[in-house]
Amino acid sequence: MPTYLTDSGPLVALLDRSDADHEWARKQFDRVDYPVWTCEGAIAETSHLLAASGMPERAAMELVSRKIVAINFELKANIDRVMTLMTKYHHTPMDFVDACMVVMTEAKRDCQLITIDSDFHIYRRFERQVIPLIMPTR
Repeated sequence: MPTYLTDSGPLVALLDRSDADHEWARKQFDRVDYPVWTCEGAIAETSHLLAASGMPERAAMELVSRKIVAINFELKANIDRVMTLMTKYHHTPMDFVDACMVVMTEAKRDCQLITIDSDFHIYRRFERQVIPLIMPTR
């Protein structure tokens, strides 16, 4: 059974009913096993984006509290790999959360990343492997 990972985009879409991808995100989270793994950076980014839309920041943390989402990343142990990825993909550019998510896909080989970020089509785990993605069709 695969492990599911998510960055901030699907979390925002799940929590914000006015988001264009809300229904898609809801369907994805309805069909996967919990918890969906993420990093603290994605929770912080989700909280920030929710606040910018006038929504309560705590909604992202409530997903963690309700065990829908789990923080499963330690930056201290992965800082070198995160920095290497951000340097390699500086032209994209790869942000901090994206780099953490790629590292998480490397740590859990049998995984699928739920995302709306098309940059994950460019990124590679283990330098050459395509990242298994669950994305809306556009």
